[in-house]
Amino acid sequence: MVLNDMEGKIAIVGGGISGLATALALKRIGLTVSIYEKKAENSRTGSGIVLGSNALRALDYLGVLPQIQERGISSNQYFIFDNHGKPITTLHSEQTVYPLYTFIHRKDLIDILLNALSDEHIFYKKKLVFFTTNHKKSQLFFEDGTIVKTDYLLACDGIHSAIRNQLFPDKHLRYAGYTCWRGVLENSYDHCLPFYSETWGAKGRFGIIPLTNNRLYWYALKNGEPNDTRLHEWGTDELLSNFSEYHHPIPTIIENTLDKDVTRRDIYDLESLFHYVYDRILLLGDAAHATTPNLGQGACLAIEDAVFLAKCAEQDKHLETAMTSFEKIRLARTKKVVHESWMFGKIAQIDIPFICSVRNMVMKWTPASFHQSRLQVLQNLTL
Repeated sequence: MVLNDMEGKIAIVGGGISGLATALALKRIGLTVSIYEKKAENSRTGSGIVLGSNALRALDYLGVLPQIQERGISSNQYFIFDNHGKPITTLHSEQTVYPLYTFIHRKDLIDILLNALSDEHIFYKKKLVFFTTNHKKSQLFFEDGTIVKTDYLLACDGIHSAIRNQLFPDKHLRYAGYTCWRGVLENSYDHCLPFYSETWGAKGRFGIIPLTNNRLYWYALKNGEPNDTRLHEWGTDELLSNFSEYHHPIPTIIENTLDKDVTRRDIYDLESLFHYVYDRILLLGDAAHATTPNLGQGACLAIEDAVFLAKCAEQDKHLETAMTSFEKIRLARTKKVVHESWMFGKIAQIDIPFICSVRNMVMKWTPASFHQSRLQVLQNLTL
């Protein structure tokens, strides 16, 4: 169906998970959008993605859950170990329709969204330089000289959003205090655990996530200063030396990963915004509420955003008022998730051995139901 007063042009800047999910959600209610992505077509890279049950529920609304389940691995368990391999705490779920987690390669998720959307309105190599707006229409200026006029502008251009930086130049990224290496190991059968796990120790944190096709996604986090040149030069040799005393299979995983298959970046989130809407411009996903990866909720929140925008538009019958409704619904939840993720990271990244031991002991003594209830608050989602 075509909603009233929505015949104007809708431009989405950013063709990642947020932009594609938003386009698909709007397509399902009869709206056509144009997507402008700065990267070249078929240049998708990346590592693994953790999709919580809240994201799976939203992906079900988008009609792509069967494809996600086919190309991902689901688990109802999550373990935290100490560096010797002893369990600190365990989370589990009895859900069958929407499991606790589904793990999928980022490229696979992008491909699924693209296939559901079709690429007829996606324009690649379109890097936004700046935009102008007169409160009703916006004009987009791209690096290649392209100029686009649009009635509605949806900013899905990520943590370094050019649109957000122009609208809210006083809002800055906040360094979390640690850097992260990510890798994908092929032919990982001998090293892969059949569940999601993290290992916490004084020398850093290490996560292991199974993927399909005998692949394994891993990540390592270590405290450091922002733009720490020493850590930026670390490859697998340095990581192996750092984690050499951690339990099996962590050293083996690092040893078997090629340097070319490892990426690294400092971890940031975004200072809370008071608004996601500016006239007919709306921020979504990381452009609005970039979070640390500690709870695996970054992509999940972006997918949630897409669905809630579509549902608000369907209810309000007008995209401009739907944007305001969306903001009222999403501000509190996204702020809470960003805060919870930040605090979780502070606890997980403790690097003083004695305090690590105390933390681990407290977490072991804390009833699993407490951790379970906090997770349910994050993952419970009513559409």
